[in-house]
Amino acid sequence: MQRKKIGVALGGGTMRGMTHIGVLEVFEENNLPIHFLVGCSSGAIVAAAYACGKLKELKETALPLKNKDRRKMLDLSFSGGGLIKGEQLRSLFDFLTDGKKFEDIKGLKLAFVGTDALTGNEVVIDSGSIAEALEITTALPGLAPLKRHHGRLVFDGGTAMLVPAKIAYNFGAEAVIGVDVSVGRSVITRTVGDFRKMMRKSTLRRVLNPVFKMGDKALNSSEEKFFGKVRNLMKKLKLLDDYEKHKFNFFEAYLIGLRAISADYKKGLFLDGDCDIAIRPDVLHFKRSDISQTKEMIEEGRKAAENILGEIKKLLL
Repeated sequence: MQRKKIGVALGGGTMRGMTHIGVLEVFEENNLPIHFLVGCSSGAIVAAAYACGKLKELKETALPLKNKDRRKMLDLSFSGGGLIKGEQLRSLFDFLTDGKKFEDIKGLKLAFVGTDALTGNEVVIDSGSIAEALEITTALPGLAPLKRHHGRLVFDGGTAMLVPAKIAYNFGAEAVIGVDVSVGRSVITRTVGDFRKMMRKSTLRRVLNPVFKMGDKALNSSEEKFFGKVRNLMKKLKLLDDYEKHKFNFFEAYLIGLRAISADYKKGLFLDGDCDIAIRPDVLHFKRSDISQTKEMIEEGRKAAENILGEIKKLLL
């Protein structure tokens, strides 16, 4: 009897995304096939490691990390298109992918999801450099430098689709398992909110206060008024065709994120009915930025997958 083609969708959740390692370990140990693997944000990092045969290496890299290591990982910079340069993350992505392209992956279909800055819709990335695609799907506006994909400005996929189950179906999956490690709101909305709260308490508050005030005003205004406030920026976005020539500063990137968030953050939510089996590991009590509890998160991922192992096996039939 021919088994169904199974898709697995890994959602974003910042450091909670490491929970996916435990889920995929259970799949491996039980010889459960994955024909389509789609991820966004931190879920894409784990998906890439799995597809490139580096899941063990990702786990070994993440387990020893402590919260004091965050500063080294984020290579802070206040002069570019984001608060981090992104070079440390790119180094990790290169290590996990070994320079592979999506076309080099055999045995399964790998894809990531990003968010179109102009429309707020999902952008599927399934060709070219995997490391470059990871930079796109994990880029939070204002935090990391924004990138372009086929002429479109694209950032973290959590705003458009927190758990990209629909994409797995679109590729041909007959049954999809979605893994959700976030919360009700889009990961972008929550991360930007946390970031603004953190910055207000910091010594940079006086410098960045105008940004926060404009952000609050824009979020509370109508769409027509919002476009009026950032009309010049939107014109700039639509005309750009060369990211290297026209780079965005922190302020512009922040407004780009606000526009996408204010449009309709609810469309990024994940419901049980969006897939055949929804796995929701018990990780919401972990802080999204806590990198010191990776071991516990991975264990929760394992538990969640093992608890419904019977359902997953039935799904294959």
